[in-house]
Amino acid sequence: MKKRFLSLALATIMSASMLVGCGGTESAVSEGADTIEAGAEEEVSNGGETVKIICGYGAGGTADLVARTYAKTANGLQSDYNFVVENMTGGDGFAAATFFADEDANTKDLLVFGYGLCYRHDLGKQYGTEEVDFDRTAMKPIGTVDDRTWILYTTPDQTLESILAKAKSEGIKMSGGNPLSDCHLELGSLIALEGGKLTVVSGYDGGAEQKQGLVNGEVDVFVGTTQAAKDEVEAGTLIPILAFSDKAFEGFTTPDGAITVPTIVGDAKAKELDASIDFSSCILPAGGTLAVHAGADEKFYNDMTDIMKKVWESEDYYGWIESVMLNNFQVYGDDAQKFMDDACSKAIKAYGNLSK
Repeated sequence: MKKRFLSLALATIMSASMLVGCGGTESAVSEGADTIEAGAEEEVSNGGETVKIICGYGAGGTADLVARTYAKTANGLQSDYNFVVENMTGGDGFAAATFFADEDANTKDLLVFGYGLCYRHDLGKQYGTEEVDFDRTAMKPIGTVDDRTWILYTTPDQTLESILAKAKSEGIKMSGGNPLSDCHLELGSLIALEGGKLTVVSGYDGGAEQKQGLVNGEVDVFVGTTQAAKDEVEAGTLIPILAFSDKAFEGFTTPDGAITVPTIVGDAKAKELDASIDFSSCILPAGGTLAVHAGADEKFYNDMTDIMKKVWESEDYYGWIESVMLNNFQVYGDDAQKFMDDACSKAIKAYGNLSK
């Protein structure tokens, strides 16, 4: 597996070389590839009109599992629409977004429309960090389906104190996909505010490989979702040391018992962080929405909204979300659009921290 070492400094981020062939925190494919993958399992039709949920990440990743759980739940709650998931990988979500934006507005497809994708879109448009072949205004969010808390993981022989010290003295390495994804912006901006240096080792095909890079000793840290390293934490081979949140994260169990993961702001702020620095700009919304085409038929949009609300009311969905330690967070319609726009403004600010 080819990897590249990428320093999260402003000049480096804007260089074209860092943006070739990067994967995300989901599954990715080789440079320049646009691939349609078969799903992890065949969905059983409920006889309704087919609606494709286009997922820009590989089968088995968090976004894919969210989409499939959503589709299965929705199909069991009604029979007017039959939801199927289609994985369209390439460009760490950009291939799917470009395909969706180019479709006719009356096409009854949905897009897994993540915040990280929007951050990269806005950074690309404003700073030229990467080529963006779509306009995110072509997508209209229905509502949120996925809300995550990013966790900083390391190995048991390290601590948050030792990681920060190393970042300041010689720099640390993290395994990564696209260096402008939300989790990398969060850690990169935090380390920059602390006066340290972070290098992203990219080229890992998805979160599982990023995590394995830490296990193998190729990097110092890995940033992933709360469920990404749950088994390793239970086994004691990895430890969670920081939550990118304003609330302490509880839910992990180690060989020594349950633990609480400190945050970067608020009452549970890690004591190892500089108390004089406000790290709130390093918290970026993570996860995303399902979107229809801007200009979609109003009845279709309303139907999709009604179905989403019913899905969230179903224990088959919210219970699963809780079981994998994701967050039950819901906003719809104009509120979902505003939340996404505000999140993109925060991402621009986090990117600005990298140049300090």
